[in-house]
Amino acid sequence: MGRPRAKDGVRARARSYDGYIEVHFEEYPGHWIASPERDREKALRWARRNRERLINRKTHDMAFYCRGFYEPESTWVVRMREKGRHFIDQYLRNRQAHLDNYFIPAFGDAAPADIRRRDIDSWLLTLKNPKERRLSGATKNKIIYSLRSVFEELIDLEIIERNPLDGIVPYDKTPVRPRGTIDRESLDKIYPATHGELVRVWGSSMWAAMMLVFNDTGSRPGEVRALTWRDIDIKKRFIPIRKGIESGTSEKVKETKTGVVKAGFLTARTVQELDIWRAESRWYEDGDYVFTANGAAPVSNEGINKAFRRGLVSAGIENKTWTPYWLRHSFGTYSLETLSEEEIAALMGNGVAVLRRHYLHPDDETLYRSARVIKEKLDRAREG
Repeated sequence: MGRPRAKDGVRARARSYDGYIEVHFEEYPGHWIASPERDREKALRWARRNRERLINRKTHDMAFYCRGFYEPESTWVVRMREKGRHFIDQYLRNRQAHLDNYFIPAFGDAAPADIRRRDIDSWLLTLKNPKERRLSGATKNKIIYSLRSVFEELIDLEIIERNPLDGIVPYDKTPVRPRGTIDRESLDKIYPATHGELVRVWGSSMWAAMMLVFNDTGSRPGEVRALTWRDIDIKKRFIPIRKGIESGTSEKVKETKTGVVKAGFLTARTVQELDIWRAESRWYEDGDYVFTANGAAPVSNEGINKAFRRGLVSAGIENKTWTPYWLRHSFGTYSLETLSEEEIAALMGNGVAVLRRHYLHPDDETLYRSARVIKEKLDRAREG
């Protein structure tokens, strides 16, 4: 909160995240301008010396330019669309949320020309989410990316001369809670040998069949949610994975996350469980979703996460950090024992570089099995 108004109409307040003093002029209501000082009296003297220059820079505040910037029919989005750039609704919602939830509360009442690179950099260093949890470096980089388009637009409008984000060093992308593989013993527990035990773990034939599809194909949850019965070739034990459910929607179908069409191959056991589920389900026509609770829409992401957590508990596993996405990482890692990295990348719909960086977490046994052919070549050469 600012102090009571001074006689000359200049007030000052310290910013919580870096201690720099902001000043306010009564002729410039609602706008706080960052000073180069951390001392209140020095900041007030600076404000009085530069009063005319600072007031003459009056313009709309950042909140004015940020609100609705990423709305589907905003000026910026329409212009990007005319350039052939198309964005899914969830992408635009995420970008706007960065502005609404993080940037506007901190800089909404500031004039664009008064925001410096150091201001944003210091703010990002201490930034937390609404639950007071530390943001990952990847999330901070996304916020920077969302802000960059706003400041570039302000340059085009000749409101500012340079982008204050230029020169900000990107954050390390290492996740705060990195994903990994599920150990072999736990996989045996969540995928017991008989149908009855499998249903006991997962609670129903539907969830049992879905979790087996995750295990067999390494698919993302949205891709499995989008499956209809006609997508599954039971005789070939094959699923061409061409689509997914858009994140944040209940049933909006789109292409896969990377736009790559990939192959999914099923075990005989998974085919058997799918047949059992189709016989039990009330929605078994070719055009019906495979995994649905009401026939109108596929099961939700939240429903999948809850079912997965229940399954872990039923199997006697207390690790609460695992999610269904860990099955994708497990698929990629354990496939190293039989497939090349290029083959695994093709099945998962990623490039080899992304596969190595994010999805492969080999334990000693997997590393040994995947390199066994190399060992045999070395042994022959050394013994020869």
